[in-house]
Amino acid sequence: MIYENEGIENNQTLMDDSIGRKILDAAVAIVEQEGYESLTIRRVAKESGCSNSAIYVRFEDKDALARAVAALHAKPFLLIMDENYREEDDAVKNMNRITKNALEKVYTMDLESAHMQMLYCGSIKQNDNPFLRRIESYIKKGIEAGEIQNGNSRTIAYTILTTFWGFAFMARSNKDIDFETAQKMLEAQNEVLLEGIIRKDSQGEEDSIWKRLRENGVNVDKALERMKGNKEAYRSFLIEFFEDPDFEALQESIETQNVKDAFDYAHGLKGMAGNLGLDNVHSKISILVEILRQGSLDGAKEACDEVMETCKGVAELL
Repeated sequence: MIYENEGIENNQTLMDDSIGRKILDAAVAIVEQEGYESLTIRRVAKESGCSNSAIYVRFEDKDALARAVAALHAKPFLLIMDENYREEDDAVKNMNRITKNALEKVYTMDLESAHMQMLYCGSIKQNDNPFLRRIESYIKKGIEAGEIQNGNSRTIAYTILTTFWGFAFMARSNKDIDFETAQKMLEAQNEVLLEGIIRKDSQGEEDSIWKRLRENGVNVDKALERMKGNKEAYRSFLIEFFEDPDFEALQESIETQNVKDAFDYAHGLKGMAGNLGLDNVHSKISILVEILRQGSLDGAKEACDEVMETCKGVAELL
């Protein structure tokens, strides 16, 4: 049995305390077999073989002992969160998976223990609440990846946590709602809650943008791999690229027949185009670079015009 809880209510001192272990073991057994109503200091003393004073030295009152038992029951929920979070999945997929498995765990508990978990989870100070901190970290990653609209990650995490426990306890309390039914209801709730956190209004537009870019010779997937999937950052870099003043400087250098400067500008833009997955643009600039590399301007203006036309076509998709 584990007697320590991350960031909840640390029972570390009980780990090497044989009397504390007996007290907590007895309390857990009473709760699991008869429910929290049967948990009394006198009953725990009798079952553990420890004196009342020994219990009061370690636990202020029955409520403190009950919280310690609830903390032990909370451990599996933390494990569920850790085991079901996938770095490669977006926030909605992760929270759907986590809440589904957490709900399954709730349905293995007696109603009173489920109620205690709900109350216990809600009673922990936000800065010390490991459930809240985990969800908040998931939300922050979603915001960084551009999956979730910017907002207060703590508020979003708190909403998800309290909504789940409110639903889980209500469903568990209703004898007519079995696990399969509750699971379907949870999926419906998540669709409203979790999908609502995503940029729902712009999601279809976002998907369409990446599709159009791919169709116009942009290696979106390769570029996003370099940027760890951050679509918002990638789109920002693309916009900055097409607004780069080096394009204007390149045209001016060709017009003034400054081959060296024109080559430098074209070569720099070629490298950036390659890094951003702009394959068509990269191909057109490569032709211009090779012309300028020879120290000649023959065909340079026409090649530059093709570069600008290709860039315009992609920029309009953004």
